[in-house]
Amino acid sequence: MKQFSFLLFCCLCQILPAQQSMPLGVFDLDSHPERDTWVQSIRVIEPALRSDVKGEFTVRFQAPGMKRASARCVEVLTPDGIELDDEGNGCFNLNANELNRGPIHIQIFADNLKGTRDIFELQIYNVTPKAHDTAGIPDTIPAPAKGMRVAYSDDFTSQLSISKDGRGTLYNAHKPFFGDFSGWPFADPDEEGPFAQRDDYLIIKARKENGTKGRSGLLATVDMDGKGYRAKAPFYMECRLLAQSGTGTWPAFWTITNPAHGPGDELDVIEAYGGWGKGNPNSTGYWVTSHYWAQYDDRGKPLEHPGKLIDMTKIGRKTSWSEEFHTYGVYVDQKNTIYYLDDIEVCRMPTNILSFTRSHIPMINYAIGGSSGWYIDLERYGNASDMYVDYLRIFEK
Repeated sequence: MKQFSFLLFCCLCQILPAQQSMPLGVFDLDSHPERDTWVQSIRVIEPALRSDVKGEFTVRFQAPGMKRASARCVEVLTPDGIELDDEGNGCFNLNANELNRGPIHIQIFADNLKGTRDIFELQIYNVTPKAHDTAGIPDTIPAPAKGMRVAYSDDFTSQLSISKDGRGTLYNAHKPFFGDFSGWPFADPDEEGPFAQRDDYLIIKARKENGTKGRSGLLATVDMDGKGYRAKAPFYMECRLLAQSGTGTWPAFWTITNPAHGPGDELDVIEAYGGWGKGNPNSTGYWVTSHYWAQYDDRGKPLEHPGKLIDMTKIGRKTSWSEEFHTYGVYVDQKNTIYYLDDIEVCRMPTNILSFTRSHIPMINYAIGGSSGWYIDLERYGNASDMYVDYLRIFEK
């Protein structure tokens, strides 16, 4: 995947004092890759990772070997930068009343003025009653769904209905009929996870306890017998979600037309890869891709898999998939397959015949490594990471 560092450069240039500004190019991986040394220096001391916060609170962290730091949470939090002592200790104060209610991601940046740098994403949950609440299915109909009816919706405000095979429940915890692909395996639901419901959110909890292979979660709307909800074109479907960018995290919202072996289409509405450093994606964007599996043209050549890397920092709110919630959608009719980010068209391609003639199984998952090819290193996050899903909504004609 193409390396991308525009967000990091913009953040540090905006929030560090002018006398400490760094020359253009130091954060440009494409121009000066030999000058970039990524490390895992930052460790957050308080608040505890994935803990609740409210009112005024302090973020304390250590970044040994670093000379300066800064932080943001969608907007700049530390306009004058963060002063670090000789041991790399730093802190900054926040007021949860000024942040959105629910899951919050705070990005902490640090560097040593010589090209060595780090990013840490702190996941916390804002329980302040007066904080602004953005959760829930909107009352308005998105533009791509005009003239359609709601065929399926779930805002995840009630008790979850998930089982190991999907039989007798709303969701299947595995890819029907085969093909789980996460390095930390997709797990059957139990009291420990990997699924939880809080306020207006579904939480997919990726965890790896000592001595285990780890576990994470997938949701499919069809059970292992092939029964359940399938979307039939013309349709528009969307999902609003937030995930952490850690080494190995792989959030996705996608569909398949054929859960068994043989020809079938797969539409990846969002496929994002987390992690910063050598051998990592280093990207705040995500991929949309239409896969045409086991299909060939008139000359017997396999069909290509058209896709596009979506540069989120130049679209709409100009924030990444790990900074705040975004809505990812796809529209399919007989002529076009169109991908959307927050109701903004980001990619269009001709609809493949199977995408129109066959029904689609929607799926949401939080894979950790596995067949993505990216290695896993979430130790500084306690070998844990959360993905939040606000809602899933599907319209059909």
